Amino acid sequence: MAIEKYVQPATRITPALVIYLIDASNSMNDPCGTTTKIALVNAALREAMKGMILRSMRDNKVQPRYHVAMFAYSSKVIDLLNGIRPLPDIMRVGGPPELIAGGDETDTAAGFAMVEQLLQRHLSAFKHCPAPLVCHLTDALLTTQDPSPFVRNIRSLGVDDGSVLVENILMTEKMLRKPVKDWYQWSGVLRAGELTDDYARLLFKLSSPIPESYRQNINRSAGYQLQKGAALFFPGTQPELIRLALAASSATQV
Repeated sequence: MAIEKYVQPATRITPALVIYLIDASNSMNDPCGTTTKIALVNAALREAMKGMILRSMRDNKVQPRYHVAMFAYSSKVIDLLNGIRPLPDIMRVGGPPELIAGGDETDTAAGFAMVEQLLQRHLSAFKHCPAPLVCHLTDALLTTQDPSPFVRNIRSLGVDDGSVLVENILMTEKMLRKPVKDWYQWSGVLRAGELTDDYARLLFKLSSPIPESYRQNINRSAGYQLQKGAALFFPGTQPELIRLALAASSATQV
């Protein structure tokens, strides 16, 4: 009988590792609705951390159910938290650091290479924990080498609960062939043919399927209708979509 994967709860003893990899190149200063892309990302990250806090409360105290690492990349990669930090430590310093976009290059490959190195160093400490998740957010203006080899290496790593999950959020307009009238009824991206953009199709291919337990948690807690077989791949051009995508990054059992 096969052992079910991606069901290990995030607890104080078995914390979930979430690694955020954020494109912070100049293009992230471009307008997005009534704000900029980078401002939207900063607001969404703060909201995601609040969601983690709510899921980690016990006896009015934040438990270290989530451990977080955060990298920003443009022409170079910056480790924003100086390694992996338990959630309570991040809260004690006022939450996630404010991201500032700048840099002419978008070195996505270097970003994923840094994530792979972090996992290689620390994965053994999370052997009995929920499968780590890497949440990558970009606006798609790739200017350097293909990140695919590094992503494949990351997805080949794993713990008892399952292989490392990779999620991609793409802040690009009109990448879906079929317009979505109500995002709460959206099924998610199930096939590459649903996408109009070559880079979107590449990131979709590199994204992990949404684990069933995660899908059920997202639908139940946030009122979405993501379908079985959808990928951890989301548009990121509207606040509600960023919220959905970042909710997926911490949708472990608790």
